[in-house]
Amino acid sequence: MNQGYNASMRLSESLFCTLLKDGKGFISITGGGGKTTLLTLLGRECAKQGCSVLLTTATKVASPYLHDYKTDIIFEDESILGYVPEKGKVVFYAEHHTLDMKKWIAPREEIISALASRFDVVISEADGSKGLPLKIHTERDPVIYSGTTAVIAVMGLWGIGEKAYSYAFGEDRDVIIDKDYLQWYISSAEGLSKGFADNNVILFNGAENVSDETIRMLFSLDYPENTTIYAASEKEDRIYGLVF
Repeated sequence: MNQGYNASMRLSESLFCTLLKDGKGFISITGGGGKTTLLTLLGRECAKQGCSVLLTTATKVASPYLHDYKTDIIFEDESILGYVPEKGKVVFYAEHHTLDMKKWIAPREEIISALASRFDVVISEADGSKGLPLKIHTERDPVIYSGTTAVIAVMGLWGIGEKAYSYAFGEDRDVIIDKDYLQWYISSAEGLSKGFADNNVILFNGAENVSDETIRMLFSLDYPENTTIYAASEKEDRIYGLVF
């Protein structure tokens, strides 16, 4: 299924080809500024490519009755173990939060491990950022399942030029999110690349609303090895810039 990137590819199609060898793998999505949208977008693309797909979380996500994950089937308990995955279908599985019915929480890891051997593709939302475009991590996060084969770290570009304490979850410094801050954020042990594996993507989301100069600045920064860098629009499913 891997076709190799070409300039006419949609974002979701390029991610599929870049991260899922032979249409199989386990992707964990971290960061802020578009994780849930990407979970949904990539899930549908994998199904379009003929894969059986499981969407889940390692932390907590919005209830599938409040957010449309574009799934074919929803499971809320371990009865999913009796389900036989189907090619071209997207399944959502998480469990009810006992204190907040708007949120569903992570299943037991051993259940996800069992399901990962059955589904072609598993995509897990592995972080929380309270809707902010950047996330500063603690020792507790991101929560990346052991079977993960690739990590996508998302950052919302609408944070650039703003005060970090207002746009970066976990940040309390009164500094501007500029080029120097972004280089620190990418390189910091608790920053954007925390949890990276052997096959990684940094996805700068919201590129439809920034200048070409900003995109060039992003690609002038130093990045970890084994990482593909996208400036893209999840909303448009479009790539504005790409560096392998």
